[in-house]
Amino acid sequence: MMKQPPLASTEIGAPADSGSDRNGPVTAVFLLNITRYTGPILAGWVEGGNRIGAIVLPGFPRRRRGLSVGNLRRRLQRKLLLKRYLGNAAVKLIEFGRPYDWDALDRQLSGITADVLVSYAFPTLIPQHVLASFPKGGVNLHPSLLPNYRGPHPVHRMVVDGQHALHGGVTLHKMSAGYDEGDILAQVAFSEADWASKQSLARGIAAAYRMLVSEVVPAYCQGILSGAPQPAGKFIWAQLEQAHMMILPTMTMDHVARIWRVLGMLPGMYLSVADSIVRLGFQIRKLGPPTGRPPVRRWASIEFDLADGRVVHFTYNRLLKRLINLHATLAAARAPKPRLEIRRFDQSAQLLQARDSRAKQG
Repeated sequence: MMKQPPLASTEIGAPADSGSDRNGPVTAVFLLNITRYTGPILAGWVEGGNRIGAIVLPGFPRRRRGLSVGNLRRRLQRKLLLKRYLGNAAVKLIEFGRPYDWDALDRQLSGITADVLVSYAFPTLIPQHVLASFPKGGVNLHPSLLPNYRGPHPVHRMVVDGQHALHGGVTLHKMSAGYDEGDILAQVAFSEADWASKQSLARGIAAAYRMLVSEVVPAYCQGILSGAPQPAGKFIWAQLEQAHMMILPTMTMDHVARIWRVLGMLPGMYLSVADSIVRLGFQIRKLGPPTGRPPVRRWASIEFDLADGRVVHFTYNRLLKRLINLHATLAAARAPKPRLEIRRFDQSAQLLQARDSRAKQG
């Protein structure tokens, strides 16, 4: 059962130069949602001997009248998940929903000691006065190799664009006044093997998050690592739109298979057929070379051309969804453990190769 170490930190609102003890535990406030990656992030932090000052979670929509049974159920599920991740470690939970009242959040955090704010998958920009209330400001986990693919949907967009091999990975960066524009502290790049399946990708992302939070955030808070500014220039803004979910005849079978692994279940991938849009499942088989004929719909499947062959895909339905979820549960245990490397950055933008580390955990 995880236990937090004794508190050795700085109160929120203390001067910015009063950082954490160079050899002592670091305390963080986490601003994040509850997803499959929350567990590795929080568990890695506590197992590294660090403390959680508080966890700020998105609030649920409020009903104008009466209690919401759905919200009560979701809160209970959330608490049970956090207990699974953290055991009996005493952690303060703060719900923070729209419309965001940052001054009210400041007041709720005023009695908590913390060195840094750690953000993951929070949907809006955090004001500078909130970041300034932490001695080391805020850091964010972003699932691409910045400065490429800033924005809310980096993994989806780079797969659609066919750029996953160049820009796939995770960046830990300082938070600034712009979205995903702060100094880079460290990055973990993915190999082609990490994109082999949905399960291997999820395991790679989880491992990268855990490594960066447990190893790099404490080093930054203890003054061991400073980070490097991002280069100037125009980069793709990773916003996923309806057009990005459409399968085109110019795409290859491998490209479509990769899109399915990332977008297939949510938000989905689609094919334009005559005057309708069909949601696709995964490929059943290849029939041969492209024919130039229009798509042909059959029961629970559709046949159509891609750049390198004519293929048959399932069409998406509830039964297929259940079968995929069952397969994902069984396949998760078989996914290979990723072998990842942390690349740390200093002020001159040079990689600190002497401090590179490898991880075999999943």
